[in-house]
Amino acid sequence: MDTHVRIVVALVFGVVTFAVTTVVVTAGFEPEIEFSLLIGLPVGVSGGLTALFASYVLLWHRDQAAAGTVSGRAARLRLAALAAVADLFVVTAAGIALYTLADGSMGIGLLVAGLPVTLPLAAVVGYLAAGRRRREQGGLRTQ
Repeated sequence: MDTHVRIVVALVFGVVTFAVTTVVVTAGFEPEIEFSLLIGLPVGVSGGLTALFASYVLLWHRDQAAAGTVSGRAARLRLAALAAVADLFVVTAAGIALYTLADGSMGIGLLVAGLPVTLPLAAVVGYLAAGRRRREQGGLRTQ
């Protein structure tokens, strides 16, 4: 797949994810919070950027795997993208659980401020862990 096509597909996927996430989170909090869009927008932006990053990296990795030459950088970025996606789901679930079961303000704080902080950290940790595993095992296995 051409680089420009990967960029367009990743942008479309990121925008659709942003829109769907923003609407779902805003609608979910609407009965209880008057300005629920203030929660939906940051979560939507975090989801959209994560989808943009992950979709581009995973398409790039898929193209390299199809060609038979997966670089170490592509394998590390793939693991970083997967870590960011996992973090998005875990932190969002934890924020919603905190909001509904415990303290509402802590849950909202985790959703609004926690996601933008933890997503890059998860990606960096995934990238670095993949590099360390590569040295220990003598190479990354991508299949």
